[in-house]
Amino acid sequence: MIGRLTMFKNSLFLVLVLLLFASPGFAIENRSKQVLETTDFSVDMVLDDVYALVDSENVKLFNQRNEEMDKELIALFDTSILRSKLEQFYTMLYYISEYATIEKDEFNVDRDLTIKLLISSRVFTDRKFPKNISNVFLSRYNRGKPFYRVSFSSDRVELGLNYGDGYGISKVGMEQEAQALVFYGAFSFKLRKKGENVEAYNFDGVDLYGNFGSRGFVNVDINYVAVKSVEFHKA
Repeated sequence: MIGRLTMFKNSLFLVLVLLLFASPGFAIENRSKQVLETTDFSVDMVLDDVYALVDSENVKLFNQRNEEMDKELIALFDTSILRSKLEQFYTMLYYISEYATIEKDEFNVDRDLTIKLLISSRVFTDRKFPKNISNVFLSRYNRGKPFYRVSFSSDRVELGLNYGDGYGISKVGMEQEAQALVFYGAFSFKLRKKGENVEAYNFDGVDLYGNFGSRGFVNVDINYVAVKSVEFHKA
């Protein structure tokens, strides 16, 4: 029974990987939708909004422009390269923590300016979603492993995946479908570099919602899966 459960967990992990990163049909669909939504996108606006960030006491996060961060963000938001919104979101947050010149190790980032940046950067396909955010807290005592906590205005907030269409794939005897990320009041995570990649880990307060499980000698149905870590391979 233990061996069977371990095999199921491994199968479920593989299903989630396939759902989120390896479905060519959805990749083509996402590319067409991404092209449509980048017609009014401006990386210069993203850079301006990053440098405009201040903390809750109106102290600027950046006292001057940084050419290295500019280079990293321009590459991250290059519209000719298909990247996941999650990669752009978490990688941008890593760069903000890494290059910020503010001397504080812990602070709350101004809510309105944060929302403005999240909308201009298009890291959420649902442009209304960032308005659910009530606070963003950053701790960077360890500059190589910053800690973020994002609070919301309600106890449960859902973010639909794939422009609200979800991801589906047939695996382990049933149709698997990842529909949304569900946040419970606040969620937190840490970030770190792994070579050229960025890894988000130690998630708390977020689940992946959908239809998961297996069909066989024992039928298993799961609707919520805890998200623990995700490594975003560059581009």
